[in-house]
Amino acid sequence: MNTQHFQYLVEIERTRSISQAAKNLFLSQPNLSRVLHELEEDLGFAIFERTSRGVTPTDRGALFLQYARRILRELDSIEALGRSGPVKSRLRICFPRSGRYLDATARYLAQCCQSGSVDAEIRECHARQTLEMLDKGDTELGVIRFRSEYEDYFRDQASLRSLQFQVLRDYRYQLMMHPNHPLAQKPQIFQSDLETFVEIAHGDTFRQSESRGSEPRRRIYSVDRLAQVCLLHTIPGSYIWISPASPDDLRHWGLIQRDCSDNTDVYRDALLHRKSYIPTDIENGLLKIISQGFQGDSISEMI
Repeated sequence: MNTQHFQYLVEIERTRSISQAAKNLFLSQPNLSRVLHELEEDLGFAIFERTSRGVTPTDRGALFLQYARRILRELDSIEALGRSGPVKSRLRICFPRSGRYLDATARYLAQCCQSGSVDAEIRECHARQTLEMLDKGDTELGVIRFRSEYEDYFRDQASLRSLQFQVLRDYRYQLMMHPNHPLAQKPQIFQSDLETFVEIAHGDTFRQSESRGSEPRRRIYSVDRLAQVCLLHTIPGSYIWISPASPDDLRHWGLIQRDCSDNTDVYRDALLHRKSYIPTDIENGLLKIISQGFQGDSISEMI
């Protein structure tokens, strides 16, 4: 058993497929199947359970893979201490659904692509998905979003995973709508004003079921950002709750942003990464760009 075997197993877990993992690893499927079989024979238990839909870790296999990922991460940290340092062009980050994060990242990567090589993987994830990916080693940096009253919970979850936790900023959600929306010129908007209008909601948010006899809600779910913008332009009186957007984004989308006076829920963004992790050059650059882009929004230095 060696660290290369660990990499094989982690890739099988990630793809849930021996054949796909073999392609990604530039191996033949019979060779990878043989390695897996020999490892399971040596260990004395099955690492994966074969099903009609692929492979999934067994209970003991999941624990084994957790240790394997941890060993691989520690080896990466050891190598990063050497003269070559971490891979300068590698970027692995998860952040919440946010036009500002995405715009800052896109602008930064555009500069990086002109000046050198880039190996980037960017994902928009829920807080729990980000925690899981950091724990598995599928990403190196994560920004999570949560309501302020849940900060202790997420700090505890980060601590359990030996992750560094740093609050970046506080804010309240804003309303985004078309400039011709009936409420666009209203001096103050309250939540009761929204009852007769259509809400465009993120399709990957938790959906609360309606009880019998309750007033049916006017809500359309969509996971695609472009589709949401299209809906706001097409459906009269529609709106969406968003984290504060930049003026550039609003001009680009042809939309406006309004405050809701009685919306008092405070949200927080926090940066998470392994305590021993040394960010690459490109990751450090992105974190600085994001920090500068949020100046005035009570965001602190990320690194």
